[in-house]
Formats: sequence, structure tokens, C-alpha cells
Amino acid sequence: MTLGARALLLQLVMLCAAAAQAQGFPDKPLRMIVPYSVGSPPDILGRIAASRLQAGLGQPVVVENRPGAAGTIGLAELSHQPADGYTLLALAMPSSVAPALYPQSGNDLERDCRAVGQMVFSYNVLVVHPDVPARSVAGLVAALKANPGRYSFGSGGNGTPAHLAGELFRQETGAAAQHVPYNQLPQAVADLVAGRLQFMFLASAAAVPQVAARRLRALAVTGPRRLEVLKDTPTMVEAGFPDFLIRDWQGLVVRAGTPDGVVERLNAELNRAMALPEVRAQLGKIGAEPATGSARAFDELIASEVRRWGRLVKEAGIKPD
Repeated sequence: MTLGARALLLQLVMLCAAAAQAQGFPDKPLRMIVPYSVGSPPDILGRIAASRLQAGLGQPVVVENRPGAAGTIGLAELSHQPADGYTLLALAMPSSVAPALYPQSGNDLERDCRAVGQMVFSYNVLVVHPDVPARSVAGLVAALKANPGRYSFGSGGNGTPAHLAGELFRQETGAAAQHVPYNQLPQAVADLVAGRLQFMFLASAAAVPQVAARRLRALAVTGPRRLEVLKDTPTMVEAGFPDFLIRDWQGLVVRAGTPDGVVERLNAELNRAMALPEVRAQLGKIGAEPATGSARAFDELIASEVRRWGRLVKEAGIKPD
């Protein structure tokens, strides 16, 4: 047998093995790594998806939190797992910042991961502590300019959505405000509610309950339209900032090299889960929107976001915590 024939035979054997693996998938529990803390917006959304995937796949989907370093700890954990689809990673927007923020980590989303599909889009809400006199975005900008150095905003760490939104806000308004990074987002929220911070661009899943309880006041949302749960809160575009559109996103990836059939099964079940009326209603209560689609479309979104936020990290000189 010639060398070329042997190579072709090996490829056929590998394809047959992959097809057999996909046909019997899954035949054991799956694991979903959430690279963010328990109770954070990505954790909340990941658990919603896990519960529905579990029903569709007929196997338990166990959520495991591996927070830290803009998701790179979770990414590293995924890279050490077999490329068989049994380990999923709940990838969210902050992970697209990681290549620019932690270049020494060696993580490469396009090289190390294979997209399964997107789950949701969600948006940030510009919120202030009730003691802040501003009742609009323009009012907040005026207060910041009149009191340089007095106001501060928090985030769950450098490079997180709350930080990036705050940096864009400072760039577009020229207003002075101090950024205070926290190890975890819930700590920042607690200090904002306590009045130790004055404002924040907070993920809708975390903002909506605080606004409903009147512990925080909403000034604007960063999406293209108003949120159903915050009907009286304008968008940043309506508030006079036509270029201020920020979408958080979240989806699932597996390790690169996972067979096509496995990815296709996971994508189909994920799309089915996110289209369920009860899931759409559950997401709507926290200001999130289901976002179904192909694995390729999610791959393209990840690549575009890596480029977008990489530019901002460079321009703003953002460094790790």
C-alpha cells in the first residue's frame, strides 16, 4: 500500500470513528464551565441554558464555575479536556477582551475553541445611586464635569463589560470619573447600592432587580431599543449618544477538534432550548434576548468582537487588575 493510500485510509477511519461518536452522543453527563462567579449575569444565563439542554439531550449538564482573568482560567480548563463535546464553555463578551488584556496567557479563541452557538444578547443599564442628583444622562455628564474627581464607577474587573462601557462613556463625554475595579461584579454592585460608588454600566440581569427595588436609578440602556422591563428608561441613542451601542453576548463553545456531528447536535438542542416560550419569558424578565443561529455565525461574532475590544484596550491603555 502506498503512502498516499495509507493516509487516505487513516482519514476514512477517523471520519468513521467521528461519525460513530456523534451518533451515540451523548451517552454520559456533560459539564458546562462558566468562567465567571456564581450569581454573575453569565452564570445566571448559563444555568438557564444548562437546565434546558439537560432536558433535550437526556443527560445531566453540570455547571462548574471557574472565574478569573477575563475568562482565561475557564478557557485554559477547556483546552485540557478531550475534544468530544462533553465539556462546554459558556463564553461571554469579556472573553473576547482576554487576548488583548492577557496576551501572555497563550489563549487563542479561534485556535482553541469551536463555536456551538449563541444563546443570548443582553445590554448594560447606566444606573446611579439614588443620592446622585442626575435624572438623565445629560444630568450625569454635567455633574461629572462640575465635580471632577468626585464620582467613581465600578466594574467586576479591568476589561469587563462594565469597565469597557465606562471607558467609552468617558471618551465620548470627556467627563472625569474614576474607575474602581473589583474582583467580582457582586462586590461592585454591593458598593454601588451602599453609595460607595456613584454610577455603573451594569448588566441588565443584575440591574433590573436593583432598579425594581429602587436601590438604584436607571438613566439609560446601551441597546438599540428600550427594554420591556424598563419601558421608561431611554436608550443611550435617545439620550443623545448615537454611537453608544454595546451588546453583551453569551454562547457555548467546545474544544477545537470536536466532531462536526457532535457540534451539530449541540447546536440544534441549544437553538431549540433558547426558542422555548418559557425560556424567552424567563430571559425577558432580566432584560436578555434569545439569539439562536449557526455555529459559524457565532464564530464570526467572536472574531469581530475580539477585534473591536482589542482596539479599545489598546487605545485606552487598559491593563489587567
